[in-house]
Amino acid sequence: MGVIWKRGQQYVVVYYDAGGRRRWETIGPNKREAQQVLAERMFERRNGKFRFTKPAISFAAFEQQWQEDFLAVQCQLGRMKPSTQASRESVLATHIRPFFGSRLLREIDLSLIREFVKALIAKELSPKTIGNVLGILKTMCKHAVQWGYLDVSPAQYVERPHGEEREMTVLTPEEICRLIEAAAEPWRTLWLCLVLTGMRRGELLALPWDDIDVDRQQIHVRRALWRGQITSPKSRRSQRAIDMTDTLTRALQCLAERPHGPLVFGGRDGQPLDPDNLSHRRFPRALRQAGIARHVRLHDLRHTYASLLIAQGAHPKYIQVQMGHASIQTTLDRYGHLMPDVHRAEANKLDRLVFGSAGTGRGVEAAADGSKTVADSTKGLAT
Repeated sequence: MGVIWKRGQQYVVVYYDAGGRRRWETIGPNKREAQQVLAERMFERRNGKFRFTKPAISFAAFEQQWQEDFLAVQCQLGRMKPSTQASRESVLATHIRPFFGSRLLREIDLSLIREFVKALIAKELSPKTIGNVLGILKTMCKHAVQWGYLDVSPAQYVERPHGEEREMTVLTPEEICRLIEAAAEPWRTLWLCLVLTGMRRGELLALPWDDIDVDRQQIHVRRALWRGQITSPKSRRSQRAIDMTDTLTRALQCLAERPHGPLVFGGRDGQPLDPDNLSHRRFPRALRQAGIARHVRLHDLRHTYASLLIAQGAHPKYIQVQMGHASIQTTLDRYGHLMPDVHRAEANKLDRLVFGSAGTGRGVEAAADGSKTVADSTKGLAT
């Protein structure tokens, strides 16, 4: 039915599918992984899951079909943003198509995908970028199985590379003050808005005056700028109400008294500002004027906002909502390393709750003598 061979340092799984055709899969140097794959193939064979219902197709032809039948359709149904579709197509054209395009789809196996990963690493791409590329390839292979072109996904067991996260750059409160004080309007309020709301660049440049609620001190994010067009934000969670500070509220009120168009930070012609000009020319110039010599990106003002919320002890759920993250896990993964001091404060609160102090030796000794202090401290909590 099936065997495992060792070829050099690699284990190869050999088995027969339901149609009697012999199949080969190169798994890698881990024998236990090869045993697991073989067991799964035997289970799939017994349940009739091995079936080629369509003729062989080149990867290039399948990729074209995948773009038409999946990417384009998802975009038309509103399940995928045009920006996401464009990003996927760029990854296909830049990384995936040049490597796999000339091969038959059925020729792609785990060992070939591992060679693909090595090629991506040779390009000196970041682990995050490589992970994004492999994510697209895995989705394509999954659909190839669903559509009857493959028996099983060759990318199923490919692991995304892990690397050290790049150190996050944030401005200090002192640097924020210098940046704001050195700027003239409307740039002063624009930098202030980015620092005190964490809005994405496209969200800020598409912000109309009608979406600012001065009475409730909130900014409603309902639009985003992408390739010169006003569209909906990045995701459903991106549509949110951001709380404004008193300082930001007053700054926007003063800016509103000046002649303006429909956009809060639009050009003189009423059209949105050029995002690239803002990021690569206007913002670096503002940093130089403020005497900030280190490299800071415009997007780092969003990280700065998150770090300020964390520093004042804001709940992660509140940070998620304000930032417009799809899930709280995204917030914790991205900013959890900034929270140790907050976690220390929570531990100290536990000491005060249980022992009535900040963890004094006397309280601990009393607990050891019969937990009298603990009982006294928690008296009435259950009522």
